[in-house]
Amino acid sequence: MKKKTMSYMMTGALSITILSGVSSSPAEAASPQFIREQATASISRTKTKNFADVVAEQAAALGVSINGDSLETAARKVRLAKLNKQAAALGIETADQDEKTLRLYVKKAHEINVYNLADYYGVETEGRRLKDIIADIAAISPESAAQLTGFY
Repeated sequence: MKKKTMSYMMTGALSITILSGVSSSPAEAASPQFIREQATASISRTKTKNFADVVAEQAAALGVSINGDSLETAARKVRLAKLNKQAAALGIETADQDEKTLRLYVKKAHEINVYNLADYYGVETEGRRLKDIIADIAAISPESAAQLTGFY
């Protein structure tokens, strides 16, 4: 009886595998064509932009030349240009500054701006995150909060 039940189960599993189109052999499952088909099916999204296109648009908006650069190098240039723009908006000197130090200065200057506006509008800051403080400032004055967006 056990042999008969086992043969029915194996036949059913094999039938489901054949009918569903799933590759049954390891060689077919590992083939480059099959992997490519699986990857493209899972990655395709609707109404999303390609990262390279986004980097190119931002580079054009910032006036950064990325011709002939790899995607990683182009993205790094765009990040640095954005950081320099933010530093200039906050009045931070960017000459002879590496990216990490400049990012820290921009973050600190942004925090100071948030705390100054919170004091001006009487918003409680003790033990609260910047995001929550900015949300309270936005409830009082959306124009002032708009100046605080775009930073960290």
